[in-house]
Amino acid sequence: MITTLALHPAAAKLIIGQAVAALPEVQQAFKQGKIIISAGTTNVMVAKALLHVQVKNLEPYAAGIITQRAACVTEPGQRVGPLCLDCGTPVATDWLDFLNSMRPGDIFIKGANAFDSTGCIGVLLGDDTGGTVGKAIGTIKARKIQWIAPVGLEKAVPSCIEAERWMSAIPESSLRLGHKCGYIAVSNTTILTEIDALRILTGAEAVQIAAGGVGGMEGASVLAVKCRDEAHCQEVLQLVKTANQTRPLNVKRQSCAGCKNPCFMRKPGVK
Repeated sequence: MITTLALHPAAAKLIIGQAVAALPEVQQAFKQGKIIISAGTTNVMVAKALLHVQVKNLEPYAAGIITQRAACVTEPGQRVGPLCLDCGTPVATDWLDFLNSMRPGDIFIKGANAFDSTGCIGVLLGDDTGGTVGKAIGTIKARKIQWIAPVGLEKAVPSCIEAERWMSAIPESSLRLGHKCGYIAVSNTTILTEIDALRILTGAEAVQIAAGGVGGMEGASVLAVKCRDEAHCQEVLQLVKTANQTRPLNVKRQSCAGCKNPCFMRKPGVK
């Protein structure tokens, strides 16, 4: 039987995080290997699911953020950086040193700002060294460390490669709304969306049939879901009904007053 449902972005982040944590390769690395969980509002849901902890204030766990009418960043001084797990235990160490100790079978978890139908992801680069991606990608590729990219369906774009062509360098002009940024397209990651999450958590297959919404459902994905029977359908709907009770995430960007790279937001008449 076929049922339909809608998931708003915060709900999607929740079940995607639960699904990533449930992946066999993630469970294996959690028990006997190493995992890096990068900053990000979806990535922190993975950490919550793995470590069974509550996180009330998300701002320290985010860096780049699209909020308050701009693609910007959080306050640099409050960020905690990537989480390093060694056999399931958080390790207080420099994440680059930890990355250098990782081997095939270990896991790097970092979300994306975009993904496309070819399997590429796109990541906005907030500094001229390439941020987390720029520092990590060589080691990840050279050592065959699995990059898992949890990402919501609202981030689907036509082509990450084409986006990278347009954004081949970080523009220096202040004529922009938001933080200056570059862009990188990355292939051969393990992309995990709401559709994958439903399959992992309930065994149900789904397809996206619509998107968008208002009144707290902005950015929602509408899915058609194939269920085995009524009991299976109720399981799926209960999961989504519970997830949709998650409030939209409230993460503030850095103050314009202290920004070292001011943009058009600070121009007269722009609030």
